[in-house]
Amino acid sequence: MPNPTSMSSAVHVYRRFVPQPVRSAAATTVPAGVRRKVKGGLARTLSRREARLHRRALRRVRRAGLGQSERRTTAPDGRVAHVHSGLTVDLARRLDHDLVTHALDAAEVPWFAVPALDDRRLCIAVEVRDKGTVRRVLRALLEEHTGYVVSVSPSAGDTRDVPGSHMKAWKHYGRARVIRLTWLRTDPTENLWVGEDQGIEIEFWTANTDLPQERLIGPRPNRVQRAVPAEAPGIEIGLDRLSGYCDIDGDMEPTITLENFDVVRLEEISFPVDAVLLWQHPTPWGEELLRAALRSVHQYAPWIDVVHVVAQAEPPAWLKPDERLSVVRAGPGAEWRLDQLPDVAEHFLLMRPGALLGRPVRPFDYFTPSGGTRPRRGPWNASESFAEWVRAAYSATGRVTGHGYAAGPQPYRADTLTRLGEAGARSLPLANHQALSTVPGTHPMDGMVHHFGYVAGLADPSGEASVVLHAALPGIGTHLERLLVRRDVQQLQFFGLGTEEAGFGGGTNAVVRFLHQYYPVPSVFEYDRPQTDTESDNHS
Repeated sequence: MPNPTSMSSAVHVYRRFVPQPVRSAAATTVPAGVRRKVKGGLARTLSRREARLHRRALRRVRRAGLGQSERRTTAPDGRVAHVHSGLTVDLARRLDHDLVTHALDAAEVPWFAVPALDDRRLCIAVEVRDKGTVRRVLRALLEEHTGYVVSVSPSAGDTRDVPGSHMKAWKHYGRARVIRLTWLRTDPTENLWVGEDQGIEIEFWTANTDLPQERLIGPRPNRVQRAVPAEAPGIEIGLDRLSGYCDIDGDMEPTITLENFDVVRLEEISFPVDAVLLWQHPTPWGEELLRAALRSVHQYAPWIDVVHVVAQAEPPAWLKPDERLSVVRAGPGAEWRLDQLPDVAEHFLLMRPGALLGRPVRPFDYFTPSGGTRPRRGPWNASESFAEWVRAAYSATGRVTGHGYAAGPQPYRADTLTRLGEAGARSLPLANHQALSTVPGTHPMDGMVHHFGYVAGLADPSGEASVVLHAALPGIGTHLERLLVRRDVQQLQFFGLGTEEAGFGGGTNAVVRFLHQYYPVPSVFEYDRPQTDTESDNHS
């Protein structure tokens, strides 16, 4: 018995090539059994033809050597996933892009990249006349390297759990204007899962010949334009020009787009951004906070240019200084003079002990294209309004503050620090926040610098707040488990790992175990060092 998809195709062909009057006459004069026999034969013919074309596409995909992973595993929701050592969000995006584009090249289907509205995903455009070939080669690709396909426009997600090698996964393909291919990927520990929020979208563009110059019309808006000349020349472009989440690395292989799309995005940041990490606690849990901070930058902010570790204690032996990582020894109070840090970029993220990135971020999340900072707002209450930094900020600017600033990674400009020093602002004493028994308010330096930058027109307070946890919080394990499962927080900040309450209550160990699970992939900034289960349980 022919499968439902083939029968549906047969009915479509029958209606397309047999005129309505003939079909009406056949319905009254030809027995129903004969009509079913004709349609069944047509369905079997189409099924055999489709199987032959699928085998041909599969041979092309296999000859191209596409779909390599270390092994396959089962995701928590039962779908098939691929295991990759050293997996990062950016690497997964590159793997998806290369799989699709190489498969289209193997099938000799012309394509070009499009700057989609959704910055998380890359988008590839093909002409609608190649739609049949595209389906066959992509289905072959998904058979060789198991993945999933859904219709984006019109939206239909009921095929989300059906492997893309199955015909029923493509049941909406005929009327789809945009589809999305998704591969689930994980690291060998299976703690980091990537793919659900990414994937490659395929848009089917139509040719318009109403004007003297033929144009291609996109099925939906994008960040540049929806209509382009059909003969527009193609150019190479870096993935970072299409998505703000991508690595700004000239060594990465570029993609292909049309010259009409080589337009600066409204949110595109063209200047370099560094990261400055403070190393203050030469303890096992202090090392784990530093390691997690480096891994969070490696995993979720690949666009960071250089990482500067400002060490107020002996740096850990596992740090790996190179052209992307510098380690500078400094004394107490060095935070107030970061503008004097050798070779630091004008714009940088400051990450104090316990400050982490929880999911992918863009430079635009922290800086404006004109060079201003976007510091994260924080809570404001009566005790905050009487803080010492509030009085100091008023003395330096003559303007009253109206809000605090959140803990976690904060954007800085070296020029703002320099101007603040030239204005004669005094440096405020800074407490050891990992030894405080309660969650502190606005960091004095953040309050002073960001308020001064706001008054000077160099800062625009905005953005998401951080999730802040104290290691001595009762039931902290439940909070950490929720963060681990959801992974939906952009910034994290941990306090109090050095307190006796956290040490005796098990909170410090719980946070360290969480860091191992949340950031399982080693960064490029650390030497390889195997870690035993005993080590992970004894970090206190």
